[in-house]
Amino acid sequence: MIREVTADDLGLLHSLVLDMAASEEATDQISTDEAELGRALFGPAPVAWAHLAIDDKTGDVVGYTLWALVYSTWRGTAIHVDDIYIREDAVGTGVDTALLSTLAAVCAERGYRHMQWWGRPTNDPVDAYYRSIGAEIPSVLGEDIAIYRLTGAPLADLARQA
Repeated sequence: MIREVTADDLGLLHSLVLDMAASEEATDQISTDEAELGRALFGPAPVAWAHLAIDDKTGDVVGYTLWALVYSTWRGTAIHVDDIYIREDAVGTGVDTALLSTLAAVCAERGYRHMQWWGRPTNDPVDAYYRSIGAEIPSVLGEDIAIYRLTGAPLADLARQA
């Protein structure tokens, strides 16, 4: 099950952010806290949104996405996925597709033109998965980071899976 994050989920969401940072050996790079996350998601002018993935059988939270809107004068409004995190024990269970298809459905419902995220094309299994859903790499940002973009028919196809 995928659902939107509520204010009651802030502690849980922040702990997932810390889990993700730990999995990437980057906890020293986290400078936000639960209060700042709350302002970003639920303040008077929200700048980000988030969804939780919940295991249907156990009720455990197994992942999340956190995203914001971006605007291009050429391409229009789109979703930028800042975080997509799936707990290690849930990798390979379809949680990634469930989270991304939910965001694709948001794009379809609101008329957003594409969604994009940063990723590591050198991570072969993840790169292969992103390409299998139709994501393209329009920009390489560095030796190990690229922008993945999902648009057009592949975005619509993924939205129908939500």
